[in-house]
Amino acid sequence: MPDIDEPIDLPAANGGAGGSARPETAQQPETAQQPETTWPGDELDETASPGTADGDGRVRGPGGARRAVVMSARIVSGIVGVGVAAVVLAAATWLPLPTHTATAPSQVVVPIATDQRLVCPGALLRLGDDSGLAATSATSIGLPTIAFAASAGVPRAGHLATTDDTSDLGPTVLTLPAAAAPALPALFAGSQGQSIQSGDLLGYAAADCSEARGDTWLVGGATNTGRTTIITLSNPTEVESTVSLDIYSENGKVLAAGTEGISVPADGQRILSLAGFAPGIVSPVIHVTSRGGQVVASLQQSVVRTLAPGGVEIVAASSGPSTTTVIPGVMLWNTAGVLAQASAPGYADLSSVIRLLAPGSKKATASVSIVPETGVAPTKGGTVSIEAGKVTEFPLGDLIDGTYTITVTSDEPIVVAARVSTVGSLGGSDFAWFEGAQPLGDQELISVAAGPAALLHMANPTREPLTVTVTSAAGAYPFAIAPGASVNAPVAVGTLTLSGQPGYMASVSYLGDGVLAAYPFNPAAPASTPIRVYP
Repeated sequence: MPDIDEPIDLPAANGGAGGSARPETAQQPETAQQPETTWPGDELDETASPGTADGDGRVRGPGGARRAVVMSARIVSGIVGVGVAAVVLAAATWLPLPTHTATAPSQVVVPIATDQRLVCPGALLRLGDDSGLAATSATSIGLPTIAFAASAGVPRAGHLATTDDTSDLGPTVLTLPAAAAPALPALFAGSQGQSIQSGDLLGYAAADCSEARGDTWLVGGATNTGRTTIITLSNPTEVESTVSLDIYSENGKVLAAGTEGISVPADGQRILSLAGFAPGIVSPVIHVTSRGGQVVASLQQSVVRTLAPGGVEIVAASSGPSTTTVIPGVMLWNTAGVLAQASAPGYADLSSVIRLLAPGSKKATASVSIVPETGVAPTKGGTVSIEAGKVTEFPLGDLIDGTYTITVTSDEPIVVAARVSTVGSLGGSDFAWFEGAQPLGDQELISVAAGPAALLHMANPTREPLTVTVTSAAGAYPFAIAPGASVNAPVAVGTLTLSGQPGYMASVSYLGDGVLAAYPFNPAAPASTPIRVYP
């Protein structure tokens, strides 16, 4: 890793017997004439020589010789016939046979290029108003700062047509118009960040702007006393979406009315309180599936301990169920202050934990490895048993301040995320959810939102060394990442191009006095390619 003191400035066989005759004498009485037996091949030959007498007086007719000749001729004919057949068969083998080929009718279909759309979560939300009334309504507070760019074309920012937000603001939708004849789809990225200090909302939250999908796992949130979690479902497509929520908790799957058949209009957003489905749960995990239009789903969590605000965060999509989950860039800061406050009543969730769920029908055994970004040897880890369908939390314990890569391997697919808190110099606190990342390709465009001390993290979970080059307007910076190792570098607001061998993972974290946030970078969905269609 190069020594970077200043942030990087960013802008697929027959046979027969012969007959015999006895000479006639006058002394013999007349007897009936016996019919003459003729054998095959004994027919009389008028030109043949008369028969000869043997020593016993019997006459040998010429028919026997003829039969021998006929038999020999037949044998020879058979041999010749077999030979001819063999020659014919051999000739059929050696000589090229006529061939005929026909090409099935087909047509190459080129998909019509469509606009690319990314949805940012939008402004932070409050349920109800400052007086505590209208608790079922959501109102946005303040405005986020959004950074976005594309490798080609000119993206534009707008909003969804409808929203449950009473301020009618809604999330930001970034659109990159389709090129007339693109050789390759353009790279496109966006992100948002927002600092807030308004009533019980205090802290900093950041998130990546995402493509809509039909299946999303959200690992984070809580609905016990003082904890508020809001579900946002944004549909940027032109088709109405029908959404289902599967909610899991520390007690198992939650059975609640209203979690099926949630209608999200085309070009619209729904805002729902998690407590309306699952009140009083400490460790929720939510599986969001949609039919029809796809959606961008996220959570907004805020904490109030007694009367003290305890931070705010946006929880984006996790990497989904897997037997290996890598969380790069987990940042711990002022761990001593966190430990001191965590023992107070109501502050238990200030401690840093890893949240895990085995959503299948089998329990899972997971192994946790926590490696500092300055080395490859784990400083902490352990094994945790996860009961099927029940959320489990694994404490990070007494790790010292620093940045870490967490790798969780299991014998069954699980979903994983880490929650980390920090305490400021004046006692205020904030927290962040660090989600599992996905492997990136050979070239990616990422966006860094405005926020305090942004730090880019890159992890190499492969068995081969990788080199990733980070390019900005200021220049290109190559980073060599050993197998199993990670690196980080300070970056500035804007967009970066990451290029190198595929397989690495990346995220960005933000850290200030009493504020903390993070989000992973995920690869863009694969673009449609021309296909050949056969009738």
